[in-house]
Amino acid sequence: MASCNDANKASFVGFPAEILLHILSKLDFRSLVRLGRTCKKLWEISCDDSLWKQQCKTEYLLTEKDADTKSWYHLFRWYHNRIGRYHCPSEYRTMRRLWNRLEKYLRKNDPQILESLRGPCDISEILIAEEKLKCRFPADLRSSLLIHNGQQMTSTTGLLGCVTMTSDYSSEGLVDAASMARESGVSRLWDDLPGCVPITCNTFDDDSDPRQYLAVKDEAGFTVGEVFSPVMHSGTVPVTNTDIFITGTSYKEWFEDLVIKLETNAFPRIDNRIHRFEHDPDCVARSYDCFTVKVSTCFQPEYSTINPCHFLHVYRITMSMDESAPPSLSCQLETRHWIITDMDGSEERVDGEGVVGEFPIMKPGVSCAWISCVQFSTTYGNMTGSFTMKNLQSGEKMEIVCPTFHLKCLPYKLFSERREIILRRKKNL
Repeated sequence: MASCNDANKASFVGFPAEILLHILSKLDFRSLVRLGRTCKKLWEISCDDSLWKQQCKTEYLLTEKDADTKSWYHLFRWYHNRIGRYHCPSEYRTMRRLWNRLEKYLRKNDPQILESLRGPCDISEILIAEEKLKCRFPADLRSSLLIHNGQQMTSTTGLLGCVTMTSDYSSEGLVDAASMARESGVSRLWDDLPGCVPITCNTFDDDSDPRQYLAVKDEAGFTVGEVFSPVMHSGTVPVTNTDIFITGTSYKEWFEDLVIKLETNAFPRIDNRIHRFEHDPDCVARSYDCFTVKVSTCFQPEYSTINPCHFLHVYRITMSMDESAPPSLSCQLETRHWIITDMDGSEERVDGEGVVGEFPIMKPGVSCAWISCVQFSTTYGNMTGSFTMKNLQSGEKMEIVCPTFHLKCLPYKLFSERREIILRRKKNL
C-alpha cells in the first residue's frame, strides 16, 4: 500500500510542466538541486535554463553571459565552484551592485577601461595572498576581487582617472590580488606599513610605489578596512615613520564614492580620458552675460606632506564664451589676478601675465581650459580672482570674474597617532 508521502509526491509530479516550472522558480538553488534528484521529470524541469538565469541573478546579480558560455546553468556552476564557497553573500551582492553600476557607466562612456578590467580572481590567488599576510581579506575586498581582479596595467587610463600637471602625468588603476601579495613584501614602505596591501598604482609607471593601501590587519595603528595614501617625500622617496592621508574607512565606502563620482560626472573627461578633478556645481561665475568661468580641483596627497605642512592642490579653470554672444565682445586674456587666503586668514595677492604662459583668445562658441597648482601650509584655503581681457575690436579692458573656489586636504593620521594606538592596544592585551 502506498504511503501518504508517496501519494503526495505522485500528485505533485503529476502537475503540468508549466506549473512545476513556476513552482521551482520560487526555490533557492540548493532546494532546486535537491528536488531535481527525486525523479527524472523534476530533474528535466530543474535543468530549464530560465531557472538558472534567475539563480544567477539572485545569487550573483548576473544579468548577462558571454556568447561562449553554453548556458545559464553552466555559468552558475562556474561561479559557484570558484566563488560560492568563499564569499560573504551580503557583501558580495553589495559589491556586485556597485560593479554593475560602474560597468554600465564604462560601457557608455569609456569602453577601453571596461576592456582593461580583469575577469574574476581565482580564489587560489586570494588564498595565497592571505596566507602570505597571515590574515583574511575584508569581505568587501574579497568580493570585489571575485568580480574583477584589478586592471591590466597598460597605457589605458586607470579606473580612478588621471591628473595632469606641468611636469607630471599620472593615472591611477586597481591592482590585482597577485600584485597585492607581491608588492606587500617588497614595497619600500612595507616595514612601516605591515598588515596593509596596495590597492592602486600608477598605470604609466611600473617602478612607482603603490598609490593607495588598505589595512587588512589592525597592526601599525590602523583599523581593518582603512584606506589611505602614504605621505611620500618628493613624490617618490618614502619618509620613515609614515604619516597617511585617509581616503576611506572601508573598501566598500571608498569604492562606492568612486562610482558615485563617475555616475554624476563629478570628474571631467579631457581628451577622452577621465581626469580626477572634482567640480563644485556652485563654483561658476558669469561676466557680461556671455562669459562663463568654472573651476574644478584635485588634492595631491602624493606631493603633499603633513610635517612640515605642505598641501598641494591642482586646479583646472575652464573659460567659455556663449555661441550666441555678440562678436563685438571677442577678447584676449592679458593678465590674471589672484587673492589666495589660507585658513588662518593670511592673504597673498598674485598678479601675472597670461595663464600658464598663454594668452587665450575668446570668441563666440570658444572654450579654453588650463591647469595650475597652489600650495598651502594649512589644511584649508581658497582662491578668488579675475582675468583682465583686451577687447579685440575697441582695445578696451574687460574683467572676467573667476568664482571663489575652496581647497581642502584629506583627513590625515600622523605616525605619532598611530604609535599611540599601537601602545594602547599592547596595554590592553
